[in-house]
Amino acid sequence: MPNNVDLQAVKEWFTLTVAVIATIGGVIFWVQNINDPKFEEIEKEIQNLRNDISQIRDNNNEILRIVGRLEGKLEPKGNIYPYNE
Repeated sequence: MPNNVDLQAVKEWFTLTVAVIATIGGVIFWVQNINDPKFEEIEKEIQNLRNDISQIRDNNNEILRIVGRLEGKLEPKGNIYPYNE
């Protein structure tokens, strides 16, 4: 009889352990699935920001190129920076 009681107690502890592990796994899976749309939205925003930064860099390069051409056209008439001599 004591052997049967010990076996029953082991079964109950094993069942409890499996249930707790399954519950924790389910909660982790649920939390990850809940946050997926948020992460996708954040990733889209980051990609949009990267595209904007790339466009700003392209625009800055174009502006610097134009400013350089303008400075080149002005230099022969005199030094536009008299205080740098």
